[in-house]
Amino acid sequence: MVPDASDGTDEEATGEWRRRGDGGVDPGFDPDTLYRVVRAAIKDALLDVIGTLLLLGVALVVVTTGGQLLLGAMSEVAVAVGAFLVLFGLYLGAATLGLIPPLREWL
Repeated sequence: MVPDASDGTDEEATGEWRRRGDGGVDPGFDPDTLYRVVRAAIKDALLDVIGTLLLLGVALVVVTTGGQLLLGAMSEVAVAVGAFLVLFGLYLGAATLGLIPPLREWL
C-alpha cells in the first residue's frame, strides 16, 4: 500500500529527500579549472588525430613515390632509391600506428 502524502511519512512531504543530496560538501575541485583541463585534453586529442592522419598521408605518398620509382626504374640506383622509399614509407606508417616502436626508442 502506498502511504498517503498527508500523513507525514512520505519523504517528499517531509523534505527528507532534499537533505540526502551532497550535503553541501565541497566537491574538491573548481568547475572552471575542470573545464580548462577537459578542454585542453580534447584539444590535445584532436591534434593527435590530425597529426596521425597527416603522418599516414606522408607515408602513403612516400610509398607511392617509391613504388613508381621501382616500377619505372632504368638503373640500379633508381631501384635502390625506390626500394628504400618503399621501406621507409612502410616503416613510417607502422611507427605512426604504433605497430613497431619508433626510432627514438631504438637508440
